[in-house]
Amino acid sequence: MSVLKRFKVIIPMFMLFALAILGGSPILAFEAEPVFQGKKLSEWEALLKVDPGYDKLSEAEKEKSTRSRRAGLIALELMANSLDNRILPAMMLVLKNDPEEKLRETAALSMTRVALKIAEKAKSSSARQYAAEALKEALEKDKSIRVKEIAASSLGKLVPESAPAIPALVLAIKQKDTGLRVAAADALRRLGPEAKGASSDLRILASDATADIISKSFAFLALGNLKDVESIPVLLQTVQDAKMPLELRLPAANAISMMGGEAGGRIAEKLGLLLIEEGTPKDLKIAVSIALDSQESFAYPAWKSMVPALKDRDAAVRSIILHCLGNIGAKLQKDFKVVQAAVLSCVNDSALEVRLAAVETLGRWGPELSDDEVVKKVESLTKDTAKEMRETAATVLKRLKGTPSN
Repeated sequence: MSVLKRFKVIIPMFMLFALAILGGSPILAFEAEPVFQGKKLSEWEALLKVDPGYDKLSEAEKEKSTRSRRAGLIALELMANSLDNRILPAMMLVLKNDPEEKLRETAALSMTRVALKIAEKAKSSSARQYAAEALKEALEKDKSIRVKEIAASSLGKLVPESAPAIPALVLAIKQKDTGLRVAAADALRRLGPEAKGASSDLRILASDATADIISKSFAFLALGNLKDVESIPVLLQTVQDAKMPLELRLPAANAISMMGGEAGGRIAEKLGLLLIEEGTPKDLKIAVSIALDSQESFAYPAWKSMVPALKDRDAAVRSIILHCLGNIGAKLQKDFKVVQAAVLSCVNDSALEVRLAAVETLGRWGPELSDDEVVKKVESLTKDTAKEMRETAATVLKRLKGTPSN
């Protein structure tokens, strides 16, 4: 062969090698296999295989084999940055076939973390989809309640790719095990509108008088995030019932908050009564205040309760109610002056956060609802001793006078 002909062969191969080194194209022949602690990925992967006749091994031998497989799982997770496409399938086989419950639990957790890491680094959802499918199968078929629980919880971290697992999650909330029901309900909550079809089953759990508090609480929150207005009666009843434990009343109020304006004004007046009802716990008052504030303009039927609530002992309640009143000013019409006077009195509140909230409320009402008394009061606050008040008052004053804030 001539020298020229030999160069025609050598030059293209050299170029391929250069491209591989410089990252010009993914040439697998020149890529080194990932190594961790002196072992290649394939060697760690081999450790995950279950010994033949495992059931016949002594307890000591089983323990040794289990430690080896656990080490393999840990090593593969630590090699996730390599984006090697063998890692998730190897973990999936452990989740599917390993005889030890604890290792299947570990595999479910590791798969989730690895899938999230690979998906973020590779800018692709395929790893999340792969892990979600494996976890869905574990939730459906694994014999261990704990593995099912971890699978359900992990599916909640893989939304929206875990949407195909919704039927399996619905079946899980019908089980009697608290951990499994909670994990499944929380996964449905995270899926949001994707899981709208699960609403009726979540309502059954939420209304079940025999269900444990934790399961019912998570069912409430899931219904709130799904904006399931049909669950409002049971949520409102729970919030109102003084005999119910606070651990149920609070998530029920939070669920109503999550629905926002979807809940509408039909419940506002009833929620408002809790603000002035003797014996309503402080934390529940705050939760109810937030629920009313989330209703935006629909909260105005509760204004008669909000006004006396501006004298509540808790500054957080007073501040949130002021913000809520800022939403409904235009709806108050003939009752506006009564509310305006109550808000103006809060400008002299002992708590700075309440005073600031009062001034901000006046600003939110804008020049359309303000009068000379309001403008003069806000103008006087531009000379307040507190810097935060001076700055807030200056900004509000510009708005009330209809001038740009910059």
